[in-house]
Amino acid sequence: MANAHRLALALAGRMNEVAHPGQALPPGLALLGIGHAAVAPMKAELERRTRASVWSLQPHPRFDPEDTSYALDERSRSRGVDLRLITTRRSLRLNPLLTSLSTGVHLGPVVTWMIVIDRRAVILDGPVTREGDPTAWIATGGVFLEDAVEVWDRTWDESTPALADGAGPPLLPRQVDVARGICLGRTDAAIARQLGVSERTVARDVAAILDVTGAGSRAEAVLNMLGRGRRSTT
Repeated sequence: MANAHRLALALAGRMNEVAHPGQALPPGLALLGIGHAAVAPMKAELERRTRASVWSLQPHPRFDPEDTSYALDERSRSRGVDLRLITTRRSLRLNPLLTSLSTGVHLGPVVTWMIVIDRRAVILDGPVTREGDPTAWIATGGVFLEDAVEVWDRTWDESTPALADGAGPPLLPRQVDVARGICLGRTDAAIARQLGVSERTVARDVAAILDVTGAGSRAEAVLNMLGRGRRSTT
C-alpha cells in the first residue's frame, strides 16, 4: 500500500502534466482561476456552498495579516463545518501563530496543497503559467477527485496533532487580532481603539506575542510572524 507522501507526489506530477489553461482536460477537472486575486472570490463562493467539511493540506502556510481566508474559516466554523488542516513540522517555525489560528492543526507528510470540500470537490494546486502566475483547479469527479481524497485520507492517518492532548492555543483570539495589528504597523493606541480595549491590555497582549514568537522586540516579532526571522531559517 502506497504511503501518503508517494501518493501526493504522484498526484502533483499528473497535475503538472495535464493542468494547463486552454488544453483539453480529463473529466471532472476544471480551471478555478489564475492568480491569487482571481481565486479568492471563488473560494468565498465555495465556502457558502460547503455543508459539512473543509479539509486542507498546506505544506508551508504563512501568516498574512490581510488574508481573507481567516474570516471564511470563522464563518464556516460558526456554521458547524468540520475544519481540518495538516501541515509540516517546519511550518510551526515559519508561522508561530499557526496553532493559535488553527487549534486542531495536525502535522504530517504534506508535499502538495489542496482543499477537500465535503469529499465531493477538491481544489488543487496546478503549475504556474508562463507569466509566473499560480493556477488553481477544481476536481468534482473522475480520477483526480478520487485520488485527491485518498491522499487526504492517507495523510490524515499518518498525521498527529500539533498541540499536546488537552493543551490550549498559545494565544487567545484577541491576541491574534493584536498580532495582525502589529504586523500592519499599527500602534498600541490604534489597536486598542479598533478592538475596544485599553492600551494596557494591548501592551500585555504584545508581551504575550513576543513570548510566543520567541522575539526580543516588536520588530523581531513581526519578522518571525511573517516567516522571515532567524528562527524561520533554522
